[in-house]
Amino acid sequence: MIEPQENVDTSIDELYEIKKNYIDKTWIWYRDHSSWPRIVFRLAGVTVIVLSLSIPFLAAAKGKWLEIGVPIAALTIAILSALNAFFAWQKTWEKRITIQLTLEGLMAAWETKMAAARRSEDSKEGYEMALQATQDLIENTRSLTVTETGTFFSSIKFPDVKSSKTGSR
Repeated sequence: MIEPQENVDTSIDELYEIKKNYIDKTWIWYRDHSSWPRIVFRLAGVTVIVLSLSIPFLAAAKGKWLEIGVPIAALTIAILSALNAFFAWQKTWEKRITIQLTLEGLMAAWETKMAAARRSEDSKEGYEMALQATQDLIENTRSLTVTETGTFFSSIKFPDVKSSKTGSR
C-alpha cells in the first residue's frame, strides 16, 4: 500500500505515463488521420460539380471537345462518385473528427480529476480518485475506438455492380 505522499505522486505520475502511452497515441492517430478524408471528399466533390456543370458546354462544342471532353468528364464523374460511395470519405471524416473531439473532452475531464486527486488531503483517497479517472478514460477511449472500428467494418461492402443488360439473369 502507498503511505508517504511522494509515493502517491510517483504513482499518479505513472498514471500520466499510461495515459500518454495509450490515450495520447490514440488521439494523435485520429488527429493525424482526420484531414485526408476531408480533403479527398472536398476535392472529389468540387471536381464532380465542376465537370457536371461543364458537360452541357462540352456537348455544345464542336470537334475534339465533343468527342473527347464529354466522355472524359462523364467517366471522371462516374469514377469519383463510385470511389466516394465505396470509401465513404465524408463519413470517415465525420467519424474521425467526432472521435478526436470526444477524446479531447474526455482528456480535459481526466485532467481536472487528476488535479483534484493531487490536491486530496488523503493520499490514498487521492490515488484511488486518480486511478478511477484513468480507468474511466481508458474504458471510454476503448469503447469509442471499438465502436468506430465495428461501424467501419460493418459498412464495408464490395461494390454492387448491376448488369447493364435488361432481362439478363
